[in-house]
Amino acid sequence: MEEKGNGDSPGRHLRRSRLGAGAAAVMALVLALAAVLELIEPEAAVEGCGALAALVLAFYVLMRSGFSRRFADPGMVAAQLAAAFLLLAYLTYRAEDTPAAISVLYLVAMLYGVLRLERTTLIVLSIVALVAHGTAIFLLIDHGHRINLAASWTQFGALALALFWFAYLSGAVLRLRARLSEAHRALHDLAADARDKASRDPLTGAFHRHHLVEALEREVSRADRVGKPLSVARLDLDRLRAVNEDYGHAAGDAVLRRFAAVAHGVIRDVDVFGRYGGKEFLLVMPDTDLKGALIAAERMRAALEREYLPELRGERRVTCTIGIAQHRKGGSATHLLGRAESALNLGKAAGRDRIVGLGEDGRPLAAEAR
Repeated sequence: MEEKGNGDSPGRHLRRSRLGAGAAAVMALVLALAAVLELIEPEAAVEGCGALAALVLAFYVLMRSGFSRRFADPGMVAAQLAAAFLLLAYLTYRAEDTPAAISVLYLVAMLYGVLRLERTTLIVLSIVALVAHGTAIFLLIDHGHRINLAASWTQFGALALALFWFAYLSGAVLRLRARLSEAHRALHDLAADARDKASRDPLTGAFHRHHLVEALEREVSRADRVGKPLSVARLDLDRLRAVNEDYGHAAGDAVLRRFAAVAHGVIRDVDVFGRYGGKEFLLVMPDTDLKGALIAAERMRAALEREYLPELRGERRVTCTIGIAQHRKGGSATHLLGRAESALNLGKAAGRDRIVGLGEDGRPLAAEAR
């Protein structure tokens, strides 16, 4: 037995079907106990257990094959409950009496429905159960079976009250499940937000060094595995110490934040950017060769050059120096970072405010002064 579909995957339906199988197992156990206590005939109990097993198997096959996904209720819970109620009505007639054990089984099945179906559906199923059970009683009377009419109709009335109470209760159960689901989503979002904040530099909002190193190691492994290029850029803000001395550390912090914002505005979604330490930043560029990395770096350098910084009152232009290296297959993340640092140092030595790419032979492949 299974839940009403809400976009759940077939695998999820199959996992949840264990609850329906468990409900069927409880019903079979009650039938066996009733037979042992001589409340119903053993033959009727055997028929009931066999029919329950057949129902579970049939609906499992329907869900496993994907056929059930053609319906609004992929779990076919309502269909399973309707089949169970018809089976119980048959057992009532087969037992040639209205034993209390059968009424208990109606409630066991309905309890499963309370956990899975909406109130309107359960009301309809309650009517189906009562019509089927009442029909079984009338057939017993019509065929001349001697039954205790007072006890039978008393059980029928109690069953009707219990079924409709369960249907009413389902509204509260569904509301509770909705609140629990909402609380779970909120906790998941809070946990994701906490993880994201834990991986970011508090000043700039960019990723911090530890996250950058982990991301680079993953990308190096991926590049070796799939044979795609990978480039890394180390970016250094030029003469930030002078900014701190002339305008104060608050202005220097504002420059760091502004540079991070500028960088996030020009990088791709797949790129990983963050503060590597002090005034140095790191950009990891998957699926990018050295030529493409040089173009991306120039885009970032030019964007920073155009940026107006009110903290500096228009008296100073902030620039950056960028060193780039492309990953060599089989090389380590540490080696790649070292080569990018060498390129950065070459750019600083050449006068800063420029981009240097380090070629395979260790020589500057491109250097552009501004």
